[in-house]
Amino acid sequence: MTRKFSAYKKTVLAALLAFAIFYPGVCLPETPAGARTQPSLPKAATIADAFVNEELSYSIGFWLFEGVAFGKVSLKKGENGDYAATLTAHTAGALDRILYHRRDTYVARFRLAEGGRRFVTTSFDKTIESGGKGKKSLTTFDYDKGEMSWDNWEEGRGERTGVEKIPPGVYYDDPIGAFYNFRFGVYGPVEEGRKYRIPSFPKKGVVPMIHLRIADRGEFLETNSKEIDADYLSYATIDKDLFGSQTGNIEIYFTRGMVPVEAVVKDLIFFGDVRGTLIKEGNDPAQSANR
Repeated sequence: MTRKFSAYKKTVLAALLAFAIFYPGVCLPETPAGARTQPSLPKAATIADAFVNEELSYSIGFWLFEGVAFGKVSLKKGENGDYAATLTAHTAGALDRILYHRRDTYVARFRLAEGGRRFVTTSFDKTIESGGKGKKSLTTFDYDKGEMSWDNWEEGRGERTGVEKIPPGVYYDDPIGAFYNFRFGVYGPVEEGRKYRIPSFPKKGVVPMIHLRIADRGEFLETNSKEIDADYLSYATIDKDLFGSQTGNIEIYFTRGMVPVEAVVKDLIFFGDVRGTLIKEGNDPAQSANR
């Protein structure tokens, strides 16, 4: 295995994470007149009622290879009245051996805020295992103290910790929490042609920005050459280093009900475009009765 391939092997699973790039932010008032608008979504008393027990499963591929990795994101109600969302991803087939049986697990815990209309993250736990080695990180949020604390551990490198200040009246959403908040309309309605400027997690006192734009109808039809069964196409630009991309560009297709059916992480080093496709959507009926 070449050094270059080893350096970027983690990017195969990055396509799944493209569904969770939305962070809290301010919607720019740049909506063209007559643009199609997402309806109030969904018709539920709270964001938890809308998404609890939802499970979305994805197949990930690149070049001509399909099913080289699989992932799932789900939301459950906790025992203490909070909520836990879990995102898992793992390699498969021949690539599983090449990438040393990589497994990623992300667990975000939320509480309800704003009358139940948004999730606020209380902790974000990440575990990555590959080749018998692992690394973990835990980020916790204390809004009473105005602090975001993080603790990173990697085998062979030890532990690092730090604290970032949270300004009064500001929420820092983790990627998974923002995934649900965006779909529920917390950051404003989804409208064709609308632009969003979205601050992400602070690093050393600096808050990087994510830029997001919903394509207009003409762009959607021109770009959707595969005739994906979707209603909205969003273009996002993020930190290039997050996925090992040369451009930091991502395309995500949503249904009118705001289910992400396909995402493409563009121009990953070595892999090119990596695509994640929805293969299963459902709810746990036994659990749904206990919402």
